[in-house]
Amino acid sequence: MSKGKSATLLSIISVIIAAILVMSFIRFPVGIKNYNSLLGAVELDYDLGGGVAYTLTLSEENENEVEDIDQVIDVLEYRLGELGYSSYTVKAYKSTKEGVKDYAIRIETRAKDTLAADIQTIVAYGDLKFYGGVSETEINTEILTDMSVIKSATYKGEVSAGAYQIDIEFTDEAREELLKLAASEAAYYFKISLDDGHDHDGHSHGATELLAVQLTSESFVKNVMSLYASEESSARQLVLHMQGYGLPFRYDVDSGEAITSPYGEDAGTKAAIAIIALAVVLMVVLVIINKGFGISTALSTLLFIIAEGWLLIGVPNIVLNMGGVLGIMASTVLCFIGMQILGKSVKDAYNTGKKTVKASIKKGFKESLVPTICINVVAGLIALALFSLAKGMVQGFAITFGIGAVVALVATTVFTRMFDALLLPLYNKKENYLGKKDAVEEIESVKEEA
Repeated sequence: MSKGKSATLLSIISVIIAAILVMSFIRFPVGIKNYNSLLGAVELDYDLGGGVAYTLTLSEENENEVEDIDQVIDVLEYRLGELGYSSYTVKAYKSTKEGVKDYAIRIETRAKDTLAADIQTIVAYGDLKFYGGVSETEINTEILTDMSVIKSATYKGEVSAGAYQIDIEFTDEAREELLKLAASEAAYYFKISLDDGHDHDGHSHGATELLAVQLTSESFVKNVMSLYASEESSARQLVLHMQGYGLPFRYDVDSGEAITSPYGEDAGTKAAIAIIALAVVLMVVLVIINKGFGISTALSTLLFIIAEGWLLIGVPNIVLNMGGVLGIMASTVLCFIGMQILGKSVKDAYNTGKKTVKASIKKGFKESLVPTICINVVAGLIALALFSLAKGMVQGFAITFGIGAVVALVATTVFTRMFDALLLPLYNKKENYLGKKDAVEEIESVKEEA
């Protein structure tokens, strides 16, 4: 490639990168609206962007005091995790009201459209009860009493508009009883409710219907019945109770209040600054160590950071928490390691003294390909394992670290070659692109020539 063509292409790419950087990190007006930067578009979790706090107080309907508050907190945390909240705090504290001995509980988590309904699911209290009847409007006869009914329950998500699937595995005894009831009538209906054990008297909540379905001989596949709730909260609430994570006491919930991040105001912006600072330091190190070739690897690292940031918006359902920030920083270091492996391979090929700068770079890329792929594949597998096995902050780390491993591989093997092809023709003395040879290697090269 000619020097003029390289300079032109590099100028165009530089302008594009500058524009992307502006769009990524700077807010500015566009007509009558304001353009939101990358930082403003990334959805932040409670620990970075703040959220909502709800206070739970023990209802007067409870007959007993709470003896094991840790059990209550465990149930609430489990339910938050199952509903998709990765960053939250659940704290218990003694009430300041005179004569009140029980704990109040404060839940802090991110605000989202379904939070109000989710909180009601999280604090739902009562026992699952099963009813049957021959009319869809009158399913009032309690059934499946004095027996074990449920083996397991799995939430499958929304399978069509307004239909949320739950797969319930019944015990053999319960399945046989349900099939017997269905066979005894021309039409038989089955209902699952959450019953708090009280009648509707103006103070208690009574039974809450979670779902109802008509039973037939084809309702089961082996012992598994697939049911469909019209509301996601009902489906998730049903699964939570069937998994044995029922709340042992009734709590009243306040209307909630907005709160800032536990790490302070502008925690998201500070996290972004930390990521950028790390990237800049590593880019400077690459240039210092690898000279002109280091500029190629530094620019590739810059593209890595930009791509990682934009993928946080492009990949659905990513909510950035502190674990995710640490994942981005870890993948940035991973990208730096890949660049260093590449730079060392190029330098080693050049120091032999038997190849030109261009040939040394080509050989360096070839020799570094396998170790670069291996290190990024291993990192990706670690991220996949963490995502599958963990929840909360660790899962947030796994998501961004996994995405970063893929982007780092592309940056090292593709972006660096592109910048190398553009920058090398700009050097009149090609040797300056890789710097002086190591003294020891240069001496050995002279001896070999002699």
